[in-house]
Amino acid sequence: MPPRFRRPEPMTTFELVPDDEREDAPDGATDDRPEEGRRHLADLRDRALARWRGLSRRGRAAVAAGTAVVVVAVAGAAVAPGLLDARAERLRAEAVQGLPGVVDDLSEPLEVVWSFPGDVSLAAVLPDGVLALTDGHGVRAVDAATGDAVWEHPSDGAMCGPTPWTAVDWSTPVDTLVCVEDFSRVTVLDADGTVVSERELDLLEPVDAPGDGDPSSFSWSQVIPAAGGTVAVLDEIASATEVPWREDEDAASLLRTLRDAGWHDPTLQVVDARTGQERAEVTIPLTAEALESCGVMEDGQGGRTVAPQPWIDATPSSTTLALCSVTRAVTPTGEAFDVGGDDGAGRTLVPLTGGTFLLQGETSEVRDAHGERVETIHGSALALPVDTEPDGPRLVLLGADGSAPSLAALGADGDPAWSVTVDPLTAPLARVGDTVVLADGSSLTALDARTGAQRWRVTDLLDGGFEDGETIAGAVTDGTRLLLAITPASWSDDGAGTPHRLVALDLRDGSTAWERAGTGVLWGLFSAGGGPVAVGNAVSGLGRP
Repeated sequence: MPPRFRRPEPMTTFELVPDDEREDAPDGATDDRPEEGRRHLADLRDRALARWRGLSRRGRAAVAAGTAVVVVAVAGAAVAPGLLDARAERLRAEAVQGLPGVVDDLSEPLEVVWSFPGDVSLAAVLPDGVLALTDGHGVRAVDAATGDAVWEHPSDGAMCGPTPWTAVDWSTPVDTLVCVEDFSRVTVLDADGTVVSERELDLLEPVDAPGDGDPSSFSWSQVIPAAGGTVAVLDEIASATEVPWREDEDAASLLRTLRDAGWHDPTLQVVDARTGQERAEVTIPLTAEALESCGVMEDGQGGRTVAPQPWIDATPSSTTLALCSVTRAVTPTGEAFDVGGDDGAGRTLVPLTGGTFLLQGETSEVRDAHGERVETIHGSALALPVDTEPDGPRLVLLGADGSAPSLAALGADGDPAWSVTVDPLTAPLARVGDTVVLADGSSLTALDARTGAQRWRVTDLLDGGFEDGETIAGAVTDGTRLLLAITPASWSDDGAGTPHRLVALDLRDGSTAWERAGTGVLWGLFSAGGGPVAVGNAVSGLGRP
C-alpha cells in the first residue's frame, strides 16, 4: 500500500464573535469607545488578507487545496443563529472566497439579472469572472456579474472549450479558449479574445468498410477542445463494429469475431491546439473480460448483439478516453493514467482543488496532478459540490458490502472517526465550516463535521422526493447560508416553462432565509467570479438588480 498523503496543516483561522459577547472584546473596546473594537476586527481582517495576498500563486493553490480556513469559536458559549453580526459574516465570506461553490453574499434575495436562451451554451470560464458562451454562430465573452459583452468572435458552428463540469472546474478559469469548426479547423483565442492561432485539420479520409462496398465511405474523427490548450482526437469513430453474439460463443471467440469484422482498439491523441504537436497518446485494448459491458443489446428473443463504442470527453482538469467499463485519463500536462482499479472495477474521475484527482469507487484513490497515486481510501470517497474545508476529514460512503449504508469521516489513521447510518438515496451536498449537509429523499440533514451528531433536519423542503417530485440541481454558499437550486425531477419539451425555486437556508439552524420562484429547468448552480450562475435550458446570472 502506498504511503498516505499528508495534508498540510491549517494556515488561517478566524474567530467569529457575536456582538453581545463583551467579555472577550479587545482591550479598550467599551460601550463608550466602540471604535477600539472596530479597529480590532479591521486589523484581524487586514492581517488575514495580507497573509493571503502575500502568498504565491502556488501557495494560494495549496491553501485552496488543503487548508481549513474557517473556525467558528466562542469562549464559553454557543453561538445562536441571530448573534453573528454583519462584520463577522463578512470576515467569514472573505476567508472562503475562491473555493469551489463559494459566492460573495446570499444575505438578501437574488434575482436573474441577465440570461441567455437555450440556443446559447457555456463554452468555458475565463479569468476575472468572464464566461465564454457559444450560439452556433460565434463566441461571446460576458461579464458573469452583469451579462455585459466583453468581446465577441465570429465562428460558424464551432465547438469551443474546455467546458467546466464540476464546481472545481468552475473555480479554475482557463487562459486559452479552443474552438473546433466542422472537424476541419481549430482556432485558439486567449482570454481577451485575441486570435493567437488558426490551422486546418486533415481528419477525413475515405476507407473501405468491410462488407459495405460503398467507395464513398469515410472514417470520421471525433475532435473536441481539451484541457491545457489542446484538442483531443479519436480516430475512426465511425468504425465501431457491431456483430451478433451467438449463444454458444464465449467472450474470447467473440473478440476474434469483432476483430475479423474490422474492429480496431481506439486511440486518443492529445495535441497542442496551436502547433499540432502531440502531447499524449492513449490506447485502450479491448479485452474479452470487458465485452459484457460493451453495449450488449438483446432483441427479446434470446439474441444478442455487441457494438463496442469508444468515446472521448474533456474538461479543464482532464481529457478521457472511455471504452466499455475502462477509462484512461490525460492530465493537462500530458501524463496518462488508468481510472479503473487494479481489479478492473470501474471508477468515477472527479477533479479536486489544487489540480489533484479523486477516483471514486468501492475503494477510492487520490492522484496528484501528474496522475500518481498518493492515497488509497477504503470506501467511496466524496467530492462535495460545495466544500470550504477541503483539508477536513475525508468523508466516505460505506456499505458496498451489503450492509446498511453509512456516512463516515476518516481519521488520520484512515479508520472512521465517526459514522452515521444514512438513507440509500443520500446525496451529500456541502461542507461549510463544521457543518455537513446531506440530502436524503425529501429531507435535508445537517451533521456536525467533527462528531457526526445531527444539528438540524428539514423535512418539508422538497416536494415528492427525488423520483417523482423535485430534486436539488446545485448549491453555492457564502459561508453562512446555502443556496439551493430546486427543480422538477422530470419535465417535458425543452423545460422553458418548468417552474423552479431558489431557496437560501441558514446553515446554523436550517431555517429558510429567503426563497425565490422562477421558470426554466436548472441543471446546475455554480460560482463564477464570486457570483452565482444558473445553467439549464438557459444560462443566467443571479444578483441584485
